[in-house]
Amino acid sequence: MKPENDKYFSKTIEKGLLILSLFDRDHSKRSLSEISHITGINKTSVFRFVNTLVELGYLRKNSSSRLIRLGPKSFVLGQNFFHGYDLLQGVKPIIDKTAIQHNTSIDSALLFGHSLISLYRREHPNLIYSRLPILMDNLHARALGKAVLANLESGELTAFLKPLRLTKLTPKTITKKKDLLNDLKATRDRGYSINNEEFFLGKVFIGAPLINYNTKVVAGAVSLGFRAAEFPLNIIERNYTGILTKLASELSAIITSLDA
Repeated sequence: MKPENDKYFSKTIEKGLLILSLFDRDHSKRSLSEISHITGINKTSVFRFVNTLVELGYLRKNSSSRLIRLGPKSFVLGQNFFHGYDLLQGVKPIIDKTAIQHNTSIDSALLFGHSLISLYRREHPNLIYSRLPILMDNLHARALGKAVLANLESGELTAFLKPLRLTKLTPKTITKKKDLLNDLKATRDRGYSINNEEFFLGKVFIGAPLINYNTKVVAGAVSLGFRAAEFPLNIIERNYTGILTKLASELSAIITSLDA
């Protein structure tokens, strides 16, 4: 949120974009009351914003149920943003090439505030994956999350961990902050993170941070994924950590160049 006295900040645009941001894969439809409750915008203003967005084609309203959904203009806008995003265009060919050469799946994500946002995934055809959310939670159980957390400044890590719930997702999930901190220290020392069936049983991931070399600050992470039945952890560490860190270095260079 921008300060109230910032004369160059449009609260109207902020509210309109906030309403659009409420729609995602898990929330494809909303009611006016629901939008008002979540955003804190009064119902009269919500009606005006929604009606404008409906008229422009960014939202559509069911005539009988009155439920609101994304409209065709939002799809076009999203596709244009996706395909025109210069960072995505930079990392995609490198991730694709690495995945094909080394027969592995690769995920990448960017740090935004206290969240990780999915950037690009290249799946191996023989691996069954769950849907990767755009906004990731349970960072304590993800190789991507641990790679980022391990490279935060001490104060920033404390702030990041304070609201973080260490949800138990498998019998191997770390659920105590003391154990997580020890794991993050080991991650920093060796240069890569490990998710050994902590998020899903049967799947192992190793991750490395993406660094903005201009600012020396962690900007995101990249991970390689494997089936535990085919790739014991010691084999993964021996054969793939070099591939991972090289990929992370290449992607970090792209992030840095685009920030110049």
